[in-house]
Amino acid sequence: MHHSLRLVLAGAALCGVGSVLGADAPASNAAQTTPPSKDAAAKRELLQPPKMSIASPITDRLAVRGLFYMPDFVTQVRNDASNGTPGTLLSGEDTLGLPDQRKLGTLDLQFRLLERHRIRATFSDLSRKGDEVINQQIRFGDDVFVVNDRVLSKMDLRKLDLTYTYSFLRREKIELAAGLALHLLQAEGVLEAPARFVRENLDVAGPFATLAFDGTWRFTKRFSLNAQGNYLKGHVDDVRGSYKSWNADVQFRWRPNFALGAGYATTRFFLQSSDPNESGLFRFNYKGPTAFIRVSY
Repeated sequence: MHHSLRLVLAGAALCGVGSVLGADAPASNAAQTTPPSKDAAAKRELLQPPKMSIASPITDRLAVRGLFYMPDFVTQVRNDASNGTPGTLLSGEDTLGLPDQRKLGTLDLQFRLLERHRIRATFSDLSRKGDEVINQQIRFGDDVFVVNDRVLSKMDLRKLDLTYTYSFLRREKIELAAGLALHLLQAEGVLEAPARFVRENLDVAGPFATLAFDGTWRFTKRFSLNAQGNYLKGHVDDVRGSYKSWNADVQFRWRPNFALGAGYATTRFFLQSSDPNESGLFRFNYKGPTAFIRVSY
């Protein structure tokens, strides 16, 4: 009987140890599968770069824009004679009958290098013609146009802009950048009086550089406000000049790769030379509303 009692006590002790070990095993497994704390997850997220998943000008790698532009023009030009005799200061619109407004179309291309570097290329071609019977004597270069001459005029301005900017601030909703732009410009003017076989040409061409600024603010999921600007002012020897250009627009992101937009743009040229061999003045301003479609990836 004593032997039986010992067996019962030994069995009870073994069952107790087994139950304790069984209880510890699930606890150990539970400890191994417990998800990490919120603080640990937050620390890992802080170490990762910001995610910009919403399509906008800030996330675009490549963009092509077709632009419709309807600017107003103001033109002043003076072309002195080769012997230094001052020419007549002309208003292209009032004196020569050049159109003071035109509808224009152009394309520009922008692509992003890495995350903060961008290059934009824009080409514009502004061509206007005038046909006017003048009521004043005009000296243009070495030729003189007299009262009641029928004067045919033509003005062409071609410009290729190559702009590089670096984004010193880039977040999910805002991007600010600055850089340099190279402008390749060709301006050509022609005045002729066909009845008297009088014709005079003015042709100016050359590159110049400007400071460039660029900014984007995505204020809703689909809408963004964008602005670009260029500026230059200088005086070298006998030549003074300045260039100012800016545009601003609002874009609506209709699809992730397609946007519609409208804005306003203005450009101002000024060039004056007192060089005895090539003296004169050229002032050209144009500004007006814009509308465009934009395809991006």
